[in-house]
Amino acid sequence: MNARSDADLIRDVIARYLAAYEAHDAEGCAAVYAGNGLVLSPWGPPVRGPKAIAKAHLAWFKEGETGKRMTIDDLMVDGDTGFCLLRYSADVPEKSGAVSKVFGASLNTLQRQPDNSWKIRHTSLNELEDGETGFTT
Repeated sequence: MNARSDADLIRDVIARYLAAYEAHDAEGCAAVYAGNGLVLSPWGPPVRGPKAIAKAHLAWFKEGETGKRMTIDDLMVDGDTGFCLLRYSADVPEKSGAVSKVFGASLNTLQRQPDNSWKIRHTSLNELEDGETGFTT
Protein backbone atom coordinates (compact mmCIF):
# COMPACT_ATOMS: atom_id res chain seq x y z
CA MET A 1 0.00 0.00 0.00
CA ASN A 2 1.45 3.33 -1.05
CA ALA A 3 1.59 6.28 1.32
CA ARG A 4 -0.48 9.26 0.22
CA SER A 5 1.47 12.10 -1.36
CA ASP A 6 1.92 15.43 0.37
CA ALA A 7 -0.17 17.05 -2.38
CA ASP A 8 -3.02 14.63 -1.64
CA LEU A 9 -2.77 15.37 2.08
CA ILE A 10 -2.95 19.11 1.35
CA ARG A 11 -5.99 18.55 -0.89
CA ASP A 12 -7.57 16.77 2.10
CA VAL A 13 -6.92 19.84 4.30
CA ILE A 14 -8.71 22.04 1.77
CA ALA A 15 -11.60 19.56 1.51
CA ARG A 16 -11.94 19.47 5.32
CA TYR A 17 -11.99 23.26 5.41
CA LEU A 18 -14.70 23.45 2.74
CA ALA A 19 -16.82 20.80 4.49
CA ALA A 20 -16.53 22.69 7.79
CA TYR A 21 -17.34 25.98 6.04
CA GLU A 22 -20.44 24.51 4.38
CA ALA A 23 -21.56 23.15 7.78
CA HIS A 24 -20.94 26.56 9.40
CA ASP A 25 -18.52 24.81 11.76
CA ALA A 26 -16.22 27.64 12.87
CA GLU A 27 -14.12 25.35 15.09
CA GLY A 28 -13.72 22.93 12.18
CA CYS A 29 -12.55 25.76 9.93
CA ALA A 30 -10.03 26.89 12.54
CA ALA A 31 -8.82 23.31 13.09
CA VAL A 32 -7.11 23.21 9.68
CA TYR A 33 -4.90 26.16 10.70
CA ALA A 34 -1.60 25.93 12.56
CA GLY A 35 -1.48 27.40 16.06
CA ASN A 36 0.12 30.54 14.64
CA GLY A 37 -2.18 30.58 11.58
CA LEU A 38 -2.87 33.97 10.01
CA VAL A 39 -5.75 35.06 7.75
CA LEU A 40 -5.35 38.29 5.78
CA SER A 41 -8.55 39.65 4.26
CA PRO A 42 -9.53 42.88 2.49
CA TRP A 43 -12.78 42.78 4.52
CA GLY A 44 -11.28 43.08 7.97
CA PRO A 45 -8.18 43.20 10.14
CA PRO A 46 -5.63 40.34 10.22
CA VAL A 47 -6.78 37.33 12.24
CA ARG A 48 -4.20 35.15 14.02
CA GLY A 49 -4.60 31.90 15.92
CA PRO A 50 -7.37 29.30 16.08
CA LYS A 51 -9.65 31.18 18.51
CA ALA A 52 -9.58 34.36 16.44
CA ILE A 53 -9.97 32.40 13.19
CA ALA A 54 -13.03 30.59 14.59
CA LYS A 55 -14.52 33.90 15.77
CA ALA A 56 -13.98 35.47 12.33
CA HIS A 57 -15.71 32.52 10.68
CA LEU A 58 -18.71 32.90 13.00
CA ALA A 59 -19.05 36.51 11.79
CA TRP A 60 -18.67 35.44 8.15
CA PHE A 61 -21.38 32.78 8.53
CA LYS A 62 -23.82 35.45 9.72
CA GLU A 63 -23.48 37.12 6.30
CA GLY A 64 -25.51 34.24 4.83
CA GLU A 65 -23.08 33.06 2.18
CA THR A 66 -24.04 29.74 0.58
CA GLY A 67 -22.89 27.53 -2.27
CA LYS A 68 -19.18 27.94 -1.58
CA ARG A 69 -17.02 26.33 -4.27
CA MET A 70 -13.25 26.09 -4.14
CA THR A 71 -10.88 24.95 -6.87
CA ILE A 72 -7.17 24.37 -6.42
CA ASP A 73 -5.43 26.13 -9.32
CA ASP A 74 -1.86 25.46 -8.21
CA LEU A 75 -0.28 23.35 -5.50
CA MET A 76 3.41 22.86 -4.77
CA VAL A 77 5.34 21.23 -1.97
CA ASP A 78 8.91 22.14 -1.07
CA GLY A 79 10.09 20.09 1.90
CA ASP A 80 7.95 20.94 4.91
CA THR A 81 6.21 23.89 3.21
CA GLY A 82 3.28 23.75 0.82
CA PHE A 83 1.78 26.45 -1.37
CA CYS A 84 -1.80 26.36 -2.59
CA LEU A 85 -3.57 28.86 -4.84
CA LEU A 86 -7.36 28.54 -4.66
CA ARG A 87 -10.14 30.10 -6.67
CA TYR A 88 -13.53 30.35 -4.96
CA SER A 89 -17.07 31.48 -5.57
CA ALA A 90 -20.18 31.73 -3.41
CA ASP A 91 -23.71 33.07 -3.38
CA VAL A 92 -24.32 36.07 -1.10
CA PRO A 93 -27.74 37.50 -0.21
CA GLU A 94 -28.30 41.19 -0.86
CA LYS A 95 -30.50 43.48 1.25
CA SER A 96 -33.07 43.49 -1.56
CA GLY A 97 -33.46 39.72 -1.20
CA ALA A 98 -31.62 38.99 -4.44
CA VAL A 99 -28.61 36.71 -4.41
CA SER A 100 -25.35 37.68 -6.10
CA LYS A 101 -22.32 35.57 -6.91
CA VAL A 102 -18.97 36.63 -5.49
CA PHE A 103 -15.59 35.44 -6.68
CA GLY A 104 -12.17 35.43 -5.13
CA ALA A 105 -8.82 33.79 -4.72
CA SER A 106 -6.73 32.78 -1.77
CA LEU A 107 -3.05 32.08 -1.57
CA ASN A 108 -2.19 29.71 1.26
CA THR A 109 1.05 28.50 2.74
CA LEU A 110 0.90 25.22 4.59
CA GLN A 111 3.27 23.75 7.13
CA ARG A 112 4.02 20.09 7.81
CA GLN A 113 3.20 19.24 11.42
CA PRO A 114 5.28 16.97 13.71
CA ASP A 115 2.82 14.10 13.04
CA ASN A 116 3.41 14.54 9.25
CA SER A 117 -0.03 16.08 8.71
CA TRP A 118 -0.45 19.51 7.12
CA LYS A 119 -2.00 22.72 8.45
CA ILE A 120 -2.51 26.14 6.90
CA ARG A 121 -0.05 28.73 8.19
CA HIS A 122 -1.15 31.75 6.11
CA THR A 123 -4.18 32.64 4.00
CA SER A 124 -4.38 35.80 1.92
CA LEU A 125 -7.87 36.42 0.51
CA ASN A 126 -8.58 38.53 -2.55
CA GLU A 127 -11.83 39.47 -4.26
CA LEU A 128 -12.10 39.02 -8.03
CA GLU A 129 -14.51 40.58 -10.53
CA ASP A 130 -15.49 37.21 -11.97
CA GLY A 131 -14.48 33.56 -11.96
CA GLU A 132 -11.64 33.99 -14.44
CA THR A 133 -10.08 37.37 -13.62
CA GLY A 134 -6.37 37.14 -13.09
CA PHE A 135 -6.08 33.50 -14.06
CA THR A 136 -4.97 31.75 -17.18
CA THR A 137 -6.00 28.22 -17.99
